[in-house]
Amino acid sequence: MRMERLIGIMCVLADAQRTTIGALAERFEVSTRTIARDLDTLGQAGVPLVTFPGAGGGVGVVEGFKVRRDLLSTHDAAALYAVLDGLRSVDGDQAVTQLIARLVPGADENAQATASGPIALDLSSWFADGIAQEKLALLLDAVRERRCARIEYIARSGRSARTVEPARLVYKQSSWYLHAFCREREAFRLFKLKRIAALEVLGETFEPRDTPALALSAPHAPLLLPPDEDVPGTFLVELDYDAADEFALVETIDARFLERGADEAAGVARFRTDDAAWVQRLCGFLGDLAHIRKP
Repeated sequence: MRMERLIGIMCVLADAQRTTIGALAERFEVSTRTIARDLDTLGQAGVPLVTFPGAGGGVGVVEGFKVRRDLLSTHDAAALYAVLDGLRSVDGDQAVTQLIARLVPGADENAQATASGPIALDLSSWFADGIAQEKLALLLDAVRERRCARIEYIARSGRSARTVEPARLVYKQSSWYLHAFCREREAFRLFKLKRIAALEVLGETFEPRDTPALALSAPHAPLLLPPDEDVPGTFLVELDYDAADEFALVETIDARFLERGADEAAGVARFRTDDAAWVQRLCGFLGDLAHIRKP
């Protein structure tokens, strides 16, 4: 959602002589601090911003600056279309379709040519009327309308009921998350949608808070390396498995680490890591799918 907002802000600035941070915040339904961070990001990206102090001041871009669509190469247009079409695959919002029409004219009419780029993004569920899609739709409305939600959440510590203030939806690797302010914990938390057992969007609304930046990389994430990369501090892990379970196993362990035995009926998963506790949790999660051989 932030990428869509940045593109929208850039288009507003290019089409108007000047505006105010307050007007941008109201237009994009975020806080003024969020708009200030967005403007800083655009400035660092090379957009020539200027500020106008005093009464009637505001922010704008240098005279003559325009978002020239003809500067987009075929590859650029395909990449931009892939990102926006990926957003549309989840949302289906007409505003995204209109944004595509403005930034990549003719893309939908000539979708085959535009979508022939090296990447295609579709973030929707494989299942019609899937549970994940239903949760996404409800939470997206809650984010936009600033409505509280009541969730029943399954965490490592157990199942609990929470009242949250939804701030944004986040897609990381292969899962959706809700970034929201948890009233029970009095802090922002990241909730995995698959772990939400029950969800109710409430009629109660909330005032937007200053949402902290997301740290999507764990500070102490375990290393996971090919077995031949003998990095200091890592150790070799070998897990035996039956070939019949290989398809289920690759849902958790990348196929790059799976090696078949000589008889083709069994195999071994081999990789290096630096986190013994993580290996123990992994073995517990896999259950009968794999059995630890080493260490």
